[in-house]
Amino acid sequence: MATQRETWRTHTGMMFAMIGTEVGLGNIWRFPYLCGKYGGGSFLVPYMVLLVGVAIFGMMCEWVIGRSTRREPMGAFQKIGFPFGRDIGAWGVIGPFFLYSYYIVITAWVLFFIVASAAGLYFGENTEDFFLGFLGSKWVFVAHAAAVAFTSLVLSFGVQKGIERACKVMIPSLFVLLIIVAVRSLTLPGAREGVEFYMRPRWAGIANAEAWLAALGQVFFTLSLGMGAMIIYGSYMRKSWGIPLNAFACSFGNTSASILAGFAIFPAAFALNLGGAVEGKEAVGLTFLVLPEVFGTMPAGRLFGGLFFLLLAFGALSSAISIQEPSIAWMKDELRWPRRKSALLTGVVLWLMGLPFVINGFVTHGAAGGSAGIGEKLALLIKMDKVINYLGLPLLALIAILAVGWVMKEKGFAELNRNARIKIGRWVKPWLRYVVPVLVLLVLVANLLEQFFGDTYKELVGAELPGFESVGITPLTVITIIVVCGIVWGGAIGGFLTVVGVERRKAREAQSRGADG
Repeated sequence: MATQRETWRTHTGMMFAMIGTEVGLGNIWRFPYLCGKYGGGSFLVPYMVLLVGVAIFGMMCEWVIGRSTRREPMGAFQKIGFPFGRDIGAWGVIGPFFLYSYYIVITAWVLFFIVASAAGLYFGENTEDFFLGFLGSKWVFVAHAAAVAFTSLVLSFGVQKGIERACKVMIPSLFVLLIIVAVRSLTLPGAREGVEFYMRPRWAGIANAEAWLAALGQVFFTLSLGMGAMIIYGSYMRKSWGIPLNAFACSFGNTSASILAGFAIFPAAFALNLGGAVEGKEAVGLTFLVLPEVFGTMPAGRLFGGLFFLLLAFGALSSAISIQEPSIAWMKDELRWPRRKSALLTGVVLWLMGLPFVINGFVTHGAAGGSAGIGEKLALLIKMDKVINYLGLPLLALIAILAVGWVMKEKGFAELNRNARIKIGRWVKPWLRYVVPVLVLLVLVANLLEQFFGDTYKELVGAELPGFESVGITPLTVITIIVVCGIVWGGAIGGFLTVVGVERRKAREAQSRGADG
C-alpha cells in the first residue's frame, strides 16, 4: 500500500522553503560577479526582462509536473506520458548529485570564512595567499564534512519538521543580515560611485548579446530550474494553493536577495577603491579574495564580514538541502526506504563525490614544483560547474516546459490555474509552447558554441563594455533604483502578503465550518 505523500504544513512555510531553494550562491556569489562583468546596471535590464518573461513560466511548469503527479522526476515524467519519461527524469535525480558534489564544497568554504572573518584571520594578509593556504589545509576537509552532515541531518527529519522548519529560520535571518550589511555598505564614504555603477544602465552594454545569454542562464540557475528540486517541492504543494501568484512571489523574493547582494557589495568595493577588482573578477575571486579585502579595510570589518558569510551560508545550505532532496524522494518513492536511511546514504555518497574537488585544491602544485594558483586548484570544480549549469540544468528545464506545453496540454494548463487566485490567461499557451522553449534552446546552443569555439564565439556576440566613469548619481540611476526595487520588493512583499492573507482567510472559514458543525 502506497504511503500518503507528505505536504508542506503551512503556506508561509512552503514559500520560505521555495525561496530557500532558490536563494543561495547564485544570488550572492554569481549574480554580483555577472553584474560586474557585464557593466552593472547594463546586466539588470536583460535579467529583469527574462525573469518575468521566461524563467517564472519555467518554474510554474516544474511545479505543475510535481503537483499533478505527486512524484519525483523519474516517476513524474513517466506518469504524464512523456516519451522515455523515466530515462529523462533520471537526470532530475542523478544530475543534482553532480551539482551538489561541488556546490557543497563551496558551501564549506563559506562556513570556514564565517570563523575567519569573526576572528580576523585574513586581516592584514594577502587574501589570495590566505585562501590558497586554506585550500591546502586540513580545515577544508573538516568544513566539507560539516556542511554535508548539516544538510543530511535536516533532511532526515522530513518535509515539515526538517526542510520547512530550517528554512523558516534561515531565510528570514538571511534577509535581515543582508539588509544590515547592505545598509553598512551604502553608508560608507564614497559608496555613491558603487551605486552609480550598479544601477546605471549603459545602452551599449544592454545591446551586448552575450549579456542577454548570461542573464537567461543566471535566472534559470538562481530559480533552481532544471535540477529536479522544483518538481519535488511542487509535489509537496497542496492542491488548494494556487501556482501563478506563488511563483511570482517566490521569484521576486529570490530576486530581492540578488538585488540586496549587489547593494551590499558594490558600494563598499568602490568606497574602498576596489571597484576595478570587482568589475573584472570571477565569481570565486570576488567572494573569497576581493570581499575579504573589503572587510579587512572596512570599519567593524570583523562584524560585517562575519555577518556576510553567515548569510551566505544560510543561502548556500538551504539550496544544498533542496539539491539533495530529489535523490531522497526517489529512494522513498521507488525503493520504499525510510527517509532517515535515505538521508544517511545519500549524505555518505555525496560526501565521497565531493572529495575529488576538495583533494584537487589540497594536493595540486604548480608547474616545476612552484606554487599553484587558484585556477589550478579549482580546475576540476570549474569544469564541473560549466557542464552542469551551462548544459545540464537548461536541458531539463527545457524538457519540463515542453512536457507541460506539448504533452500535458490542457491538463497542464488546467493544473496551472487550479485554485489560483490570479489565473493565467489563454495567451500563455502559445507563449509556453513556442517562445519560452526557443529562448531556452538558444541558451543551450550558445553555451555549446562558447564551450567548443571559445574566442570565435565571443567575437560574434560580444562587445566591449564601456569602462566605469565616476560621474555621480545621475537621474537615470535614480529612476533605475525606483523601478527595479519597486518591481522586485513590491512584487515580493505584495505576493507574500496576498498568499498569507489567503491562508488566514481559509483558516477562518475552516474554523467557522467547524463551529457550525
